[in-house]
Amino acid sequence: MHLLGFSKGGFAVLNLLARHPDLFGVASVWDASLLADRPQRPQLVGVAGSAARLDEYDVRRNLRRHADALRGARRIALGGVGTLGADWIAGRRLLQRLDVPHDAYRDAPAVHRWDGAWIGPAVERILALEAALVPADVREGRSGRVKG
Repeated sequence: MHLLGFSKGGFAVLNLLARHPDLFGVASVWDASLLADRPQRPQLVGVAGSAARLDEYDVRRNLRRHADALRGARRIALGGVGTLGADWIAGRRLLQRLDVPHDAYRDAPAVHRWDGAWIGPAVERILALEAALVPADVREGRSGRVKG
């Protein structure tokens, strides 16, 4: 299954992939928020209901916790830099430190605004990630199995 997310949706996508790597194959996120350390934790605790509940959904913590399951195949495309450039840089650095393969790109629009401009590049990346996961013989219709 593919995951695609913008801003906080990208934050959710990374959390889903990190927490359930067996359910989701590839993820493409654009200008994902909350990857950099921010002083907003008190406000976010109020939204989450408790510090413990907020910690369950801390994307950085979940990426660290589940990094082993994300190593190997390239499954994450981290795109866009928009107004959340610090988040993009922090997210990329975290993935690099964790040795989690990913595709980082900046060819999407640099404005952090919901419109369709980011979707094309994000979908192209997700399809490229998926294609890389499928063995060449299967992609070309040669599974090696004998029909009968």
